Amino acid sequence: MYTPIAASTLSSGESLETGVVLAPDDDYAPLVRPILAHKSSNEQWHLDEVFAGRVEPLETRFYLGRLDAQPVCNIMVSEHEGIGIVSHVYTVPEHRRKGIARLVMTEQMSDFKDRGGRYLTLSTGYDTHPYYLYHSFGFRSVVPESGHMKYMGTAAFETEHFRGDGALVVPGNWRNWPSLNVFCAQGGPPFVRNAGLGHIGPRMFEGAYLGLMKLTREDADHQVRLLVTDRGAVTGYATLVPDIRWRGETFLLDMTAHPAFTLYLKPLLNSFDLPAGRKVQCHVELGDTMKGAALRDAGFVREATLRKQFKTPGQVMDVELYARYA
Repeated sequence: MYTPIAASTLSSGESLETGVVLAPDDDYAPLVRPILAHKSSNEQWHLDEVFAGRVEPLETRFYLGRLDAQPVCNIMVSEHEGIGIVSHVYTVPEHRRKGIARLVMTEQMSDFKDRGGRYLTLSTGYDTHPYYLYHSFGFRSVVPESGHMKYMGTAAFETEHFRGDGALVVPGNWRNWPSLNVFCAQGGPPFVRNAGLGHIGPRMFEGAYLGLMKLTREDADHQVRLLVTDRGAVTGYATLVPDIRWRGETFLLDMTAHPAFTLYLKPLLNSFDLPAGRKVQCHVELGDTMKGAALRDAGFVREATLRKQFKTPGQVMDVELYARYA
């Protein structure tokens, strides 16, 4: 359904209506899709899933700014239980520099807070106009000089979110996508989160997750697992995918867990159907003893050390390469 929520007059004298489409809603999809027609094929696939009702219980809201009933600005929020991802922030070129995005975001943030919203993540270019727009609404860089940003309703949110409750391993899904990005906004060590995706340290898991979710629907060789507490907090994740560097003949395993949940690395690993007759490799930063132990328990052996493989603040890190031959 589409709900008007505010009316404003621009400096140009034009009347802007701000409203929100809560998907799924085929009747109002035509309001949203044209303004996002420039998005990638994976993002268009995700929008198909949203409007077909295949991402529930994840809630998807499209906040629209409309001039003469035509959408000229969009902000999408993918949300579950007060945790959300802000994406697809876009104003059509001919209506930029009128303050429309700020007006729409004012209503989006107000609505999020009124509904008890607790945490948001987004990704933008650092030190850009959008960066300072988000900063003015309370978003802050996850690490210094980064466009990976977060908004917290309370300063204690992350501490409470990652308290040491029990956790279960579940397949990748839409419900836990926003909470997964809370986990991905946490600092290290460990820093090697997902070598295959280039996730070294905090990294927004938005677009890459869309691609993985699409692949898991199409190809059983692509597997995603999440480690989730009974309160819905994602405290770790793992992926198992064919390594395209080797024509898919070798598989790449990546897994990581919050420091309070490293005991769950073993069940996270054991949840996979490791491919028969294929080599599986996994990268482990030097000093990540719990990850190394979980791999050895599952029959992996250390086959190489990659010296000075990546940089962290103040040091250059070695990476150990583990492998299992089925």
